[in-house]
Order: sequence, then C-alpha cells, then structure tokens
Amino acid sequence: MSLLSGLLDHMPPAIASTDTPKMDSRPRPRLVLANPVERTPRLLTSPHASAATATPEWRQTRDQYLTHIMVCRSCYAPTGRHCMVGADLRACYDATPMEAHQ
Repeated sequence: MSLLSGLLDHMPPAIASTDTPKMDSRPRPRLVLANPVERTPRLLTSPHASAATATPEWRQTRDQYLTHIMVCRSCYAPTGRHCMVGADLRACYDATPMEAHQ
C-alpha cells in the first residue's frame, strides 16, 4: 500500500454533476482600444517590399554589412556600436535604396 492510496482512502468519493459551476448568461465584455493607434508606413513604397524584390545593389550592400558585423568583434549592431569599417558599411546600407524608383 502506497502513501497516496492511504491518503485517498479517507476522502469521500466524487459524485458527478453535483458541483457543476453556474454559467453566467450575461455576455462577456470585449476589450477595445480607447484610442486607436495610427502608424505611418516605414519607407515601404509597395505592399511587398522584401529582399526578394530589392535591387541587386541593395542586396550586395546588405550582404557586405551583415558579413562584416558577424565576424567583427568590435561591432555590435543591437546597440549601434560599430568599428570604422562597420560604420561605413552601415552608412552605405542605410543610403542604398531598397527599390528602384520608377
């Protein structure tokens, strides 16, 4: 006989459907924003701007920047800390347009 079975011997048996919780018929309140937030688009000129639709120049600049910051111990992109080469690559990356202007 285990310790658990010894404890359960002293408990009354559970009877189904005697302690069912009462359901409230009132509808539940819905959460709604008091002031809707209006966000301006962030430099997107088309609805599907991605690396797949970007210009080859942008992809090349991005790849150079990412390749550098992945191996450089002085660069830490989340805080914006870059070495001189990383800062130049980041400036070129920021200045290169993602989409060709028509």
